[in-house]
Amino acid sequence: MTSTRIEVDDDQFAALEAIRTHHGVNWRGMLIQGAERLEAGVVFPSEHECSQSDSEEVA
Repeated sequence: MTSTRIEVDDDQFAALEAIRTHHGVNWRGMLIQGAERLEAGVVFPSEHECSQSDSEEVA
């Protein structure tokens, strides 16, 4: 298996760690999901999609 190492500053790491924890994925999963969204052209969800996913998580 190939490994990849990246360096980010402390603020970037904290932001990425919060996202990773919120979505319950590991670093590999977050990287793969991000790549898939980039390829699909779905990088930033619309305001409507954000509201829906937030309300679905509460239900």
